[in-house]
Amino acid sequence: MNTKVKIEERVQKLVVVIGREAHSRRELMAVLGLRQESRRNFYDNYMKPATARGLVTMQCPEHPSIPEQAYRLTAKGLEYLEELSKKEQAVKKGTGYERLGYLLVTKIE
Repeated sequence: MNTKVKIEERVQKLVVVIGREAHSRRELMAVLGLRQESRRNFYDNYMKPATARGLVTMQCPEHPSIPEQAYRLTAKGLEYLEELSKKEQAVKKGTGYERLGYLLVTKIE
């Protein structure tokens, strides 16, 4: 699997995990199955690509390093989550989209 596909898969997982609620880094890492020692991995491979696409934002961007920091989906992230949900339903019905492992083939602009 090439790097671009791996990054896209991680972004999709992060968007699905965040869902419609704000979550702390610890919560997100736990659900994603990442060790707390791998914060750099989390930021580089999940958070940076998702924020670069405008899908995820900090709850308190004016205080990026406060312990209570939480992450939530932006309006674009919520639209993307909805798109993923529709594609997942289409896959379950056996129509429409192809599945490559966890990755649903889609395009983020």
